[in-house]
Amino acid sequence: MNRFALLCLLSFMPTLGFAAKWYKGNTHVHTVLCGHADSTPEFVAQWYHDRGYHFLVLSEHNKFIDPSTVKLSGEIREDFLLVPGEEITGTVHFTAMNNTRLIPWKFKDKNRSKIMQYYVDETEKAGGTNILNHPLSGRFIQAHEIAPVKGLYMFELYNAHPTAKNFRGAHHPSTEQLWDALLEKGMIMWGVSSDDAHKLQKWGEKENNPGRGWVMVQSDELTSDALTQAMLRGDFYSSSGVMLDQLVRGSSTIEISVNEEETACELASEFLFGRPVKKGEPGTFIEFIGPGGELVKTVEGVFASCEAKGAYLRAKVTHRVKTEDGKLLEYYAWTQPVFTDGR
Repeated sequence: MNRFALLCLLSFMPTLGFAAKWYKGNTHVHTVLCGHADSTPEFVAQWYHDRGYHFLVLSEHNKFIDPSTVKLSGEIREDFLLVPGEEITGTVHFTAMNNTRLIPWKFKDKNRSKIMQYYVDETEKAGGTNILNHPLSGRFIQAHEIAPVKGLYMFELYNAHPTAKNFRGAHHPSTEQLWDALLEKGMIMWGVSSDDAHKLQKWGEKENNPGRGWVMVQSDELTSDALTQAMLRGDFYSSSGVMLDQLVRGSSTIEISVNEEETACELASEFLFGRPVKKGEPGTFIEFIGPGGELVKTVEGVFASCEAKGAYLRAKVTHRVKTEDGKLLEYYAWTQPVFTDGR
């Protein structure tokens, strides 16, 4: 870790002007137990601990990792927590978070709505909740398949795996388009950002490394139950590099400001890589988005507020930088939507 990044870590405070605190966490990462990752659960947990994260879900493929069996070395911070979990891996992939045991994953049905409902129900029986992972990878899951699923409130809006399909392609929508489709169908759905990291021994822009996507959760306390409930309420934002100074989600409004110093700290990280784009001016831009992905308002700058014009409103921050060699890179933060239609 370079000196500047270390100073950033030491200066980071999870209180942003609220009674509750903000905790940085990752909900999706892998270890050698999956057979195609390169580091032990202890090594992975230590990596996140040493870089200022407050919580981590070790989401192994169809393997439940008891946090009490993962022993970290050195002086352990009191504000670091391993949350129980796994990645249910069948036709569809789900993070199970805060579950107490292994979730059965074998379910013989070709209907993906039924498969997802089975995973959600089984996770609930085990005391946990779910996140639908990388929905556009492989044979991507469509909104009409997700909408019938009861008890599913979170999906991966941003997955930092180099092969993940987060943005619109020739043959698939973006995860934001999928999100708007789900919200238009009346779902309460929150967007999560995660690493899905497998490689911690070999580093590079095209490697599947950690430190590239995370959530900031506003919670009264740092416990598995409190964090899970906060996320189920939508009390968090997701990031691929942008850090917020203030986020107020009212009954029909969103007020947001960007923390420029903390964002600069994150962008100075040797682990983080922005999304290359071909056009646009450098700067920070806050977009407010309504039903159907309609752009309600755009503000250039680090502070903005907006009132909903329809059934919901969400906000996205884009921080665009121009590198020394002339490349344009984008980093993002996404708030959770507010609803005006009583859902």
